[in-house]
Amino acid sequence: MQIGMLKLAGMRDEHCAAKLVQALKAVKGVEDAQVSFGQSKATVSFDESLVSTQRLQVAVEDAGYHIAKPVHGEDGACCGGCGG
Repeated sequence: MQIGMLKLAGMRDEHCAAKLVQALKAVKGVEDAQVSFGQSKATVSFDESLVSTQRLQVAVEDAGYHIAKPVHGEDGACCGGCGG
């Protein structure tokens, strides 16, 4: 099992978070999903042999929400979210 974290955008309330949990758990290979509206993030436990993080992102987008773009520091250093 792998645990991944996705930064989210577009949620308006706890109902949105619940909808995203449902969408992520519906993906084959996802064992558990928790979404924090307050932190705008999803934590997902999944079997990496059955599902990729890209597939999880598609599930988020199909549910009507977005993955937040990484934010770089003022010094230009990467935040770690994009690998650049």
